[in-house]
Amino acid sequence: MPKYARPTSSGQKKEKKISFEPGSYEAVIKNVYLEKTKTKKKKLVLQIAGDEGQIGYYHLVFDTPYTENNMNCILASIEDNGEEIPDMDFDYNQKTADFLKEKAVYILVEEDDWQGEVKPAITSFLQEEEYLDEQGYTED
Repeated sequence: MPKYARPTSSGQKKEKKISFEPGSYEAVIKNVYLEKTKTKKKKLVLQIAGDEGQIGYYHLVFDTPYTENNMNCILASIEDNGEEIPDMDFDYNQKTADFLKEKAVYILVEEDDWQGEVKPAITSFLQEEEYLDEQGYTED
């Protein structure tokens, strides 16, 4: 065995996560986690990745007045990216989580107040027309 030589690092390179800045983006739902809120409500946590290495999270909480509309916005964004939406129950379950994984979406990132700190946050999923409007595209 060779003599001891102190390594320059542990060999475990920690990748720095880049947050999304405010604006609209084409992105991909990289992962979906079934979790619960502090008040024990069911929620899906969507890990969203941008094409420049950005990572963000979106929390879809179930059993609220907004759940159905928010899920439909996610599905419309997926559909506008060329994916057919199956006839299934999009509820808090593994089947829904599996369907959402690796789907392309359009997102809107805005400044949001989180526990007294203003940070960029994924606030909504856009349809293609909304995304193009945000990007400043106009019909000729």
